[in-house]
Amino acid sequence: MEEALMLSLRISCTGVYDVGGCLSSYCYVARYNNDKVYVNQNVDSILRSVDGWVQGKPWAKVPNQVDDTYYCIDIGCSTDVPLMGKYYDWQKVFTFFNEHPKLKSTFATKYPTRMKEYDTDPVKNRIRVSLMPQVYSDILEPKTDSIVDRIKAIHTLQKRFEVHINFSPIIYHNDWLAEYDKLFKQLEGVDFKSECIFLTYNNIQYNRNTPEVNELCWKPEIQELKNSQYAENNIRYKRDLKKDMMLQFQELYQNYFPTDTIRYIF
Repeated sequence: MEEALMLSLRISCTGVYDVGGCLSSYCYVARYNNDKVYVNQNVDSILRSVDGWVQGKPWAKVPNQVDDTYYCIDIGCSTDVPLMGKYYDWQKVFTFFNEHPKLKSTFATKYPTRMKEYDTDPVKNRIRVSLMPQVYSDILEPKTDSIVDRIKAIHTLQKRFEVHINFSPIIYHNDWLAEYDKLFKQLEGVDFKSECIFLTYNNIQYNRNTPEVNELCWKPEIQELKNSQYAENNIRYKRDLKKDMMLQFQELYQNYFPTDTIRYIF
């Protein structure tokens, strides 16, 4: 997965009420905070910290599934970059990565149509456009860009970024493969690499969310406990069942795209 250092290293921050549509459903950030996002006020110190971190890493970097050449830093792990454009001097951040010999920025977004025309080196900056079937997005991601508009934005974004697709979260539900088949048809002719991440959920989210959201996300009969370094008491699809889901997803995927375009799937 992408390195997740940059905008998590906040020293001081302030709450702002400008939240994305997924914040009240599955969004990881929302597990402990569902009514606001936080703006880092110490961007310069964050960038210095990231630079200091990478100086201790081996160089040249050993190629891996994240990137062959550069260490990738997720600049959107606590927010959606285009959505928060008015709160950050993103050009300062992109210039840092444009000029850094060892680093590449990366971030996922559900608002690619709001991406401003920053000066970005497409070799050094990666945008991951988040996609799921529209029928799921209508429930889980209200007020975000429509799926068709996200796909339409890819061609323009490829002039300024390395564009990947973020199939996340992958939702297992009735006719789920038929829904992803519709989605893949919409992407025919688009050149991309992807990351594929099946849903992880949480009882905190369950207690807060609507029945419509929980119908898609809360399936304890086929889910199991998952603890991680970021949070405890999460649930994911049961291991053996998930293996079957991954195989089915990949079999469908390869009907449309080369399987080696999947950077990772879990």
